[in-house]
Amino acid sequence: MTHHYPRTAVAILTAATVLGMSLIIAPSAQAQSSQWALTYLQSSQVSAISTGTGVTVAVIDSGVQSVPDLSSALLPGADFSTSSSSSGNGQSDLDGHGTGIAALIAGDGTSLSGLAPGAKILPVKDTTGQILFPASVVAAIDFAVANHVQVINFSQKISTTPYPTIAAAIAAAESANIVVIAGSGNDGTAQVDYPAAYPGVVAVGATDQSGAVWPDSNTGSQVSLTAPGVSVDVENETGLTGPSNGTSISTAYVSAAAALIRSLHPTWTAGQVISDLITTAKPGPGQSAGQRSDSYGYGVVNPLAALQAAEPAQTANPLLPKAAPTTQPRNGPSAPTVAQDPGTTSGSSNTGLYFAIAAVALVLIIIVLVLRTRRQADRP
Repeated sequence: MTHHYPRTAVAILTAATVLGMSLIIAPSAQAQSSQWALTYLQSSQVSAISTGTGVTVAVIDSGVQSVPDLSSALLPGADFSTSSSSSGNGQSDLDGHGTGIAALIAGDGTSLSGLAPGAKILPVKDTTGQILFPASVVAAIDFAVANHVQVINFSQKISTTPYPTIAAAIAAAESANIVVIAGSGNDGTAQVDYPAAYPGVVAVGATDQSGAVWPDSNTGSQVSLTAPGVSVDVENETGLTGPSNGTSISTAYVSAAAALIRSLHPTWTAGQVISDLITTAKPGPGQSAGQRSDSYGYGVVNPLAALQAAEPAQTANPLLPKAAPTTQPRNGPSAPTVAQDPGTTSGSSNTGLYFAIAAVALVLIIIVLVLRTRRQADRP
């Protein structure tokens, strides 16, 4: 069923709010000189271990144009930019944002190389680059889940407050064993944007060539990781490349790292992939391994170390809140639980008590009768 969204019925966000990187286009011949982020992330050593083959990454964004870098990676997707029913295959991008993100993940090196060039890209268009409807986001997530992707890349800011329908869709994706990754935002504030702030999502901030956090990268308690995102060459929908800044870029690199791990370890759960990413991250200044900060999260993503690490023992998503205990202790430790016979009812569980009361009553009756008999015997 097709639903069209009147402007008065749902929240509408402008492209400046929705899309998360600023792009400066230069002729491609000039732009091929350096991809410092790949050097920083040790891509040549990484590619000897994994290229992401066999893994599909859903890029939920402005669409992905079939530029030469992506011709072998792009799958037929969907277009929910104007309706909750798809009106296309997602391979149309008038904005260039989604194309740039996809190339950073899986570009084959024609103009730019991705960190996971063996991965496939499922383009799921949820915005024209001008407006974005929350219902489109939900439809896009549902489509990605139905197509059994292993990673979802959200290089978008949807809002600064949660939408229950989007939260439910993301929770369903996480339950389907999908690693969901999103940018923390480019406002330079201490508030992580949604969808990055939803529970279980890997929220990614941006760093520069020195490993320092980009001043415009949003910080906060939900930040999980950081990755290169400053002066990184990206590609637009026409195939031109140029330098860009933003947590969108950082998100693409973390999504690529997740794809590399899922390719090498196809039996690992999404929780194990996330655990691997955060435990192998390179600590930021003042951090030690395993510590997190609101600026760096657990550190800068380190795909080589993640690929070399042993299988994490924890299979659940470490970013989800731990389940609360079903009973709370009152004063001190809880009493040991006593298992009840499944055939025992609540009434019969007091049978022993009833027998004890009856026995006491019988003893009292016998004592009364004995005393009465003695009194009668003592009468003249």
